[in-house]
Amino acid sequence: METYSVDVASILELLGGTIEIDDTFELPHLNVGDEHFVMREPVRFHVTLTNGGTGIVGMGTVVAQTTATCARCLVEFPLTIEAQVDGYYAEPDNRENIPEEQEVGNLSPQGHVDILPAIMSALILEAPFAPLHAEDCAGICPQCGADRNGEQCGCDADFDSDNPFAALGQLLGNEPADAE
Repeated sequence: METYSVDVASILELLGGTIEIDDTFELPHLNVGDEHFVMREPVRFHVTLTNGGTGIVGMGTVVAQTTATCARCLVEFPLTIEAQVDGYYAEPDNRENIPEEQEVGNLSPQGHVDILPAIMSALILEAPFAPLHAEDCAGICPQCGADRNGEQCGCDADFDSDNPFAALGQLLGNEPADAE
């Protein structure tokens, strides 16, 4: 696995000391569940590492320019994923005052931290599980596969009654969406 190691030895004895990193890294793609995001350019990030006394606190932002596939109509579209990066790093034997639920990265004996896991976690948390190129995307026709955003198909308007869930709608007293 790739790493992005940062030497923080210069701030270990300086409470409140900071190091700023403004950089990019190559990432060919990002997979989140069944979704696949292809990077259009290197991932950009800005992270500030601060000596907080009990450990090193990392905070910043990450931006990934991707190509995604719309979950409704299957068209590819550009998608920007922006996320907040949060990381905390401490020496493995100095974690007694850190809350159990706090994720903690290792501060190596040589004074290095790997910020890449925090950056990747931020991207994964912010990436949509069902990306849409537009909120009002009409999707594709389940009968003929036509993209309903750009063309009208000649399919049976009562197709929804063949849907196995149509009976559930009748039990609940709901009218089919096309019955108006």
